[in-house]
Amino acid sequence: MSDRTLQFDPKRSAFIIIDMQNYFCSPLLERPEGALKLVPAITSTVSSCRQLGMQIVWVNWGNRPDSANLPPSLLYSWQRSGRPGLGQPLPKDLGLTLVKDSWSADIVDELKSSYEESDYWVDKYRISGFPGTLLEQTLRANGINTLFFAGVNTDQCVMATLQDASFLGYDNILLSDCTATTSPAHVLEGALYNMRSKAFTSDSESLKAAALSSVQR
Repeated sequence: MSDRTLQFDPKRSAFIIIDMQNYFCSPLLERPEGALKLVPAITSTVSSCRQLGMQIVWVNWGNRPDSANLPPSLLYSWQRSGRPGLGQPLPKDLGLTLVKDSWSADIVDELKSSYEESDYWVDKYRISGFPGTLLEQTLRANGINTLFFAGVNTDQCVMATLQDASFLGYDNILLSDCTATTSPAHVLEGALYNMRSKAFTSDSESLKAAALSSVQR
């Protein structure tokens, strides 16, 4: 473990929570339990961020019902996997796949108590949360330049969003106990290696300590 101290301005920082939604996390779709195991750490981090005065941003897949904004290559990549395609009906009458305002695009029940109306909500349409969304506009308009990352999957949507953030000039912190993936261990290892030059790494306990320290001053 590194003993280096990370300094940041909470008022110019945001906690980005990616894809902690029913489609990727719910046991109703037989998802592995790894994502829901993140709930305590994410809940703790949301509380710490609110104490510090940081903004909370929920970034979830939420496409148009007609999928008109999605390229054929993306639609095909979902259909060929054997799972319901984007915008198509899910089993068990769970609604359409990753359509805005649907069950699959909603935050998991275990995190709903952490959501507040003052939080920012961003619907995304790709693996990264930036292309074609309001994410960058929202961050820039509010003077945010430092991003803390949580969610699933570490090597896919989290990494893609973090990398785009790096290319756009944001300072990034990956919270190791707030992210997870269903990919094999060697895939995660490669993703963490690729993010090493684009992000610092910390955890929920370190942010909690920072929040407690700020209260005691």
